[in-house]
Amino acid sequence: MLLKEVIPKIKDDRTAKAATLLISCGQTGAAVLQLANQTDTFTSQAAMLARAFMETITNFCYVCICDETEYRRFILHPVYKHYHNIVFPKIEDDTELMIEKYEERKEKQKELKKIAVVQEALAMFSETKSYKPWTNTKLHERIEAIEKWGKLMDFFFTINKIQYYSDASEALHGSLYGCTYNLGLFDHDFDRNKEGEFDKKMFKDSACVMLHLGMLIHESFTLISYTSDIKKIWRYSYDNRTQALNLLFHILEKKTISDKFDK
Repeated sequence: MLLKEVIPKIKDDRTAKAATLLISCGQTGAAVLQLANQTDTFTSQAAMLARAFMETITNFCYVCICDETEYRRFILHPVYKHYHNIVFPKIEDDTELMIEKYEERKEKQKELKKIAVVQEALAMFSETKSYKPWTNTKLHERIEAIEKWGKLMDFFFTINKIQYYSDASEALHGSLYGCTYNLGLFDHDFDRNKEGEFDKKMFKDSACVMLHLGMLIHESFTLISYTSDIKKIWRYSYDNRTQALNLLFHILEKKTISDKFDK
């Protein structure tokens, strides 16, 4: 909900272009919330979406602070993908006409190549290979760049990466570990034989996903606040995050922020 309020207030050009990623995060977050309503069924699927969410919002923050070459790669990658995708056959293609349509698409591709920005994109990526990623910078290196920038609580990005990235990848790629990790089979601290412990784990994991991802949303607001006036929303989000952290510590059975300050 806060993302929807913040995005239209972005004034900085680079941040506004990167904000498409935040729109995607909003959609992914809405899907996570729906899956969270069926905790006993979709825990692994929620983790997959958590990985997508955390990487997308990390990309947003990275794109806003990276050098011009990386930013240009971010902008031109869709142009490069479109150039290659234009010749791919479509599901609705008539098999008998596929060759003919392929030739038509090749002609369109040749016309595209005459455009300067397409030439720039192909030189940056590849004219022959269609599967190049938008950046060669690894996720941990993008987080390190955010850390080096020094204006965000980068440890939230690290926590999310450690918590979800690897396990969600296993689930996404369908390994035996990935399809069973949410059951706690490989968690030595989890006692499956204790009554009620499994239900507790499922709700705990589901709540932590939403709270962890929420921390990243606030960090994106902090980044935006350096170039756009979102003081009122940022302050509300800041107070909300404090409550969320207390709730997270409670769920994890740790001392809350208030407890720490009281001491």
